Amino acid sequence: MRDLFGEVVVTYDDLFSWVEAVAPAFTSSTRAFEHYVHAWSVADKVRDAKLRGTFESTIEKARERQQSITSRLGLWQFMPRLRHPGR
Repeated sequence: MRDLFGEVVVTYDDLFSWVEAVAPAFTSSTRAFEHYVHAWSVADKVRDAKLRGTFESTIEKARERQQSITSRLGLWQFMPRLRHPGR
């Protein structure tokens, strides 16, 4: 989706979805989340993925990979439900 100026729209929810899927440990606090978003240029990555049409599939693949790993290692019972930092 593009705005009136032709720029790709990147929302906070987009950033959170990306970090939650790709690096869930950084959703533990607002500070960790903001550091990761800034240090790894997440907004640019989200923008690029949206332009290529791979945003949703990237998130889905990362979530499937997490689920597979936690299932294989039996960690699912220890994984608390991730919460949105700042909410």
